[in-house]
Amino acid sequence: MKINIIKSIAWVGLFSVSVSSCDLDVIPPDSMASESFWKTEKNAWYALNEIYARMPDFIDGMSYEMYTDNAHSHKPWEGAWEAFQQGGITAGQSSGYDYSVIRLVNDFLEKADNCEMDDNLRKRMKAEARFFRAWAYQEMIVKFGGVPLVTTVLAYDAPNVKRDDIETVRTFILTELQEVADILPDSYDGGEMYETGRVSRAAALALRARAALYGGNYPEAEASASAVINEGHHSLFKVTELNSAQQQEADEMEQWVDFNTLGIDKTNFMKGIFSYEGIWQDDNGAVRNNPEVLLSHEHMYDSNVTDLARYQYARPSQLVRGYSSYEPLPDLVQAYWKSDGKTLPDKVDPDTDASNYAALYAKVQNNGSSISQQEYIEKVPTLDLKSEAYIQQFRNRDSRLYASILLPFKGWHVTDFGTFYYRWFPEKAGSEDGNESWTGFSWRKLVALRGYDSGSENYSYDDFPVLRYAEVLLTAAEAHVQNTGYDATVTGWLNQLRERCGMPDVPASFASKDEALNFIRNERRIELAGEGQRFADMRRYGNDYCKQVMTGPSYAPGSPGGGKYTIVDKQWNDRGMLLPIPTSAMDYNPLLEQNPGY
Repeated sequence: MKINIIKSIAWVGLFSVSVSSCDLDVIPPDSMASESFWKTEKNAWYALNEIYARMPDFIDGMSYEMYTDNAHSHKPWEGAWEAFQQGGITAGQSSGYDYSVIRLVNDFLEKADNCEMDDNLRKRMKAEARFFRAWAYQEMIVKFGGVPLVTTVLAYDAPNVKRDDIETVRTFILTELQEVADILPDSYDGGEMYETGRVSRAAALALRARAALYGGNYPEAEASASAVINEGHHSLFKVTELNSAQQQEADEMEQWVDFNTLGIDKTNFMKGIFSYEGIWQDDNGAVRNNPEVLLSHEHMYDSNVTDLARYQYARPSQLVRGYSSYEPLPDLVQAYWKSDGKTLPDKVDPDTDASNYAALYAKVQNNGSSISQQEYIEKVPTLDLKSEAYIQQFRNRDSRLYASILLPFKGWHVTDFGTFYYRWFPEKAGSEDGNESWTGFSWRKLVALRGYDSGSENYSYDDFPVLRYAEVLLTAAEAHVQNTGYDATVTGWLNQLRERCGMPDVPASFASKDEALNFIRNERRIELAGEGQRFADMRRYGNDYCKQVMTGPSYAPGSPGGGKYTIVDKQWNDRGMLLPIPTSAMDYNPLLEQNPGY
């Protein structure tokens, strides 16, 4: 599918298609009106590939994260995320109200019948399209609540339509995804029309499980997730040995983890870090043919079908093209377990944290002046980090912390930079420089390691997993607790995640159902960090929960003047349970009612 995805159709009233030389024996598709297009099997294939090209990607998941206490963006021109965190988002700001995929799918479902092709292939392709329409509606109701449920192509002069209630849309989504799952195959053999990257039965069931969990329909969430588990086509990704760059980091981990004192198996722990990290890296893992990945947004070595944000916006400023636009909040760092896998670290006083950081930062300065990146790389390995007060909060933590977030002075050597130690510049935090994290941290998880250089920008051409087996296990576990209770079935599912990342088994029991749910919810938060689940999860936990975690300042441990720095002073507003319907959408359709509080 990766080779063929560029042969897709862009709908702008008429169709235009990018084609390879092998297609030049036909009338150029970019000169075709839609009325003359829908004739052949290949026409349907082009149209469906355009729908695939619109599936969610890295930027969609990360955007959700920056509406929460997991992540932040200090560049207001890139999105309204910080405005939302401060309770100030308005209906004049874009927030993802978009029917373009839904219209493409509706058009495909109506016109694919005109194409001369095998009926079974047509039925399967329609099911693939319906999958993406259901996903588009799921994204819409998470953000906006009830929306107009449109399943046909509306004429330009069609009457306006009102919002359907959210339960009507939820029922539609669950019904569609079950029907789609019953049509789609478990896998594809490869080749044109049967590319291995297409939507499978397991992907449809996984999305259905997510939708049911979000809607509080725990029986259906468990049923769909359990079907994926029991049918046995997927498993968690694991590395079997470390490469030289990974081994270099392993050799340095004694600074961060007391393996012998705590009785931690270092080999399993380090394989756990790189097994978890490798899910998103074509070079150091195996996104393609990865048994954990149920569906990926595929990219190519071509600037038209690559991912700008993943290679640049999430990368730290010290790496090539790093923009530091998207940054993890300290709130997320605090959520990772200690190495025992069940308790959280004590919170560090922000003023003490700032003082500790300043003391350590001074040790890598050159008489108070900033040193070069190469000098920094040479200096950090000479430090006794395990004895530094600032580093104590990061020592002996969950392996997924080290795989997900770049911590100051921590080595990460599998990058396209080579030997690398993350360096945070407190003197640049809050400045107009822009390309420096304000939080003290940067993303490691999800960050692309290789880029397509267009001459002015760099783009990731790594595939990006959008549905993975780990989420299915977490959904099944939470739904089972809601339906039956915390038992051996739940621990069996969760321990698959723990074994993969080199962490201890989960507790065998809890004193109450609420304690079990809180544990699973934190496990879900850190396992899925950065992937876009936190936004919906917070809301299903309730307004009081949102108020608790989204109120108050988040601090970084340094600033140009010294002392702690306020990254963002979060101000929860009850209206934030939903995002505003954009004014532009309401201008087009006066029958839309605005969400409460906007």
